[in-house]
Amino acid sequence: MESTAEQRASDGQTAPKTEGALRVESPRLGVLDVPRDKIFVLDRGLVGLPSARRFVLVDHRPGSPFRWLLCVDDPDLAFVVGNPCDLVAGYEPPLAEASAALGCPPTDVVVMVLVTIPSDPREVSVNLLAPVVVDLSNRTGCQLVLEGSRLDPAQRIAPQS
Repeated sequence: MESTAEQRASDGQTAPKTEGALRVESPRLGVLDVPRDKIFVLDRGLVGLPSARRFVLVDHRPGSPFRWLLCVDDPDLAFVVGNPCDLVAGYEPPLAEASAALGCPPTDVVVMVLVTIPSDPREVSVNLLAPVVVDLSNRTGCQLVLEGSRLDPAQRIAPQS
């Protein structure tokens, strides 16, 4: 079941070309007309990619637990992401840390993790140590690095069907 924040993140991602849409040509995802109100900003970018700041979520395919985190300023950058609560049994999202970092109530926070998909699907992993968190009320976010945490930056997950 999606949270209200996640539903707001996914509504209208690939709407037909409309006034106020930004055309993004991605080598991986094709040509998309992204409604400007679906774009969110990671003020400090991603770890190792500080200039990658404006993103949109794009569904992978119906029923998939994965989405694409597409950089609208550099469409060559597209990362597979997922909701860690759907991918890792017993995962507790860092809502207090995210809420403090973003200056918003926990109910406005959506948490996603970067997914690594190697050639062997039994070795798919997620980065629980550095989740991406977004305040969907103002469409800003950051990549949290959870210092002192025992969370795994390469937590393996069960293969998805």
